[in-house]
Amino acid sequence: MRLWVSSALRLLRATLALVVVALVLIVGYSQFESQQPMPLRMPTGADQVGRVIYSWVDHARMDPYAPDPHTPRELSVWVWYPAAPATGAHPAPYVPAEWERALAYAGDFTQSRPSAIRPHAYDGAAVASGRFPVLVLAPGLGMGVSNYTTLAEEMASHGYVVVGVNPTYSTSVVLSGGRLVSAVPKAADDADLNQLNFVWAADMRFVADHMLALSIATDGPFSGRVDPRQVGYFGHSAGGAAAAEACRLDPRCAGAADLDGDLAGEVVRNGLNKPFLFLGQDGSLAASSQTLTSLRGLLRGETPGQAHVLTIAGTRHVSFTDRSGEFNLFKQQPLEGSRGLRIIGEYVRVFFDAEMRGRDGRLLTAPSRAYPEVHFESP
Repeated sequence: MRLWVSSALRLLRATLALVVVALVLIVGYSQFESQQPMPLRMPTGADQVGRVIYSWVDHARMDPYAPDPHTPRELSVWVWYPAAPATGAHPAPYVPAEWERALAYAGDFTQSRPSAIRPHAYDGAAVASGRFPVLVLAPGLGMGVSNYTTLAEEMASHGYVVVGVNPTYSTSVVLSGGRLVSAVPKAADDADLNQLNFVWAADMRFVADHMLALSIATDGPFSGRVDPRQVGYFGHSAGGAAAAEACRLDPRCAGAADLDGDLAGEVVRNGLNKPFLFLGQDGSLAASSQTLTSLRGLLRGETPGQAHVLTIAGTRHVSFTDRSGEFNLFKQQPLEGSRGLRIIGEYVRVFFDAEMRGRDGRLLTAPSRAYPEVHFESP
């Protein structure tokens, strides 16, 4: 008996030692990989891209998530745009240094650190000559718009001004003066999704109004550079739902694109009746899914050919973000990240090109040999 117990203890100690060694190796590998330079996918358009970050306050609305109910809604807004950077300029960091410090990104070694990610936009570069249509972008719940830099840069390189909204209290943000405002449960994981949809849709319409106002100002970098006649809305997950609702409420809206989001709000009950693109992950429209049910509500009354419902084989919910192309210790998606982002960028661009610029939209009408992963759905 003693011999058996002694052998069992030796085996247990050896097993524990192997587990410890394995954990040390995994942590070391992750720490190393998370710091390796990670270039984002190169934009395919002809324009170079600039980026500026603003804090805008909507004095007409009080923030329902703020500790003080009399606090006006304040948003961190990131704008990507066609640019004419100075000779010798260097691309901006993925997130500004104050954001990286305030949000303590450095402690997470399971995915690429922001300091290792290499975007292509130039901070504060001069706006290129011309007048450009505006697209407003909202992120998924709990995420910031920096996670959609690949898609934003792609659209800006094709001549769009992309105005990204960071929904205060739904994700941690840095506002004017370097103030860190952390996410709170009632605006994030515990949120009433109908209220959240209403607030985010109002955020998107506010930044659209503000951006269009900058275009008619007598001076400023965007003076005379933005086409004020129409706007497009798009977003991922909860941001896609908010995009559809914002479009429903905005008479200037030329169309909305929902990237794998369950729809909510009045747009589900009353329909959109405007151009609409749904791009979903593999299997997102399974029978009886919430995504399918809400989508059928939005499509009520849509003119034939006005709505496009597509899914992409091999994708997951995270595939619509930069994270799909970065190092991630727990990544699980069959389709390679860069390929997925290429497909998403192409279909979003063709949709808005067709609706806002009258360009060829045939990619949205039938399967393409170039993108066999894309499936046309009939919800």
